[in-house]
Amino acid sequence: MRTSRLLSWRTATAVLLCGAAVGAVGRGANASFVGRLAGVLAAGALVAVAIAVMRERDWGWGAAFLIGICWSWATIALRVQGVLQPGEVAMWLAWSVTVVVASVRGRTP
Repeated sequence: MRTSRLLSWRTATAVLLCGAAVGAVGRGANASFVGRLAGVLAAGALVAVAIAVMRERDWGWGAAFLIGICWSWATIALRVQGVLQPGEVAMWLAWSVTVVVASVRGRTP
């Protein structure tokens, strides 16, 4: 029973990180060359962390936690600057809280 519970947190965290990777590429699709390059690099980093979480690497859980925290700060900053709409803010804040909780729950035995 313990293993199935851990697998679900691992899977949830990895799926959320991969979903954000797709969002990073999509968001930067109409940006400048530097913006597109940064989106692809960010997506690569998110996928690397998702793979580390799926392989149960300790650093993967910590990186997922930090990504969730930093993502929430970035979401708030982008809303203050007027870049994100209120619906997007609610979605990304919910995403970051879910990633933080999943990374903590998945790491704890």
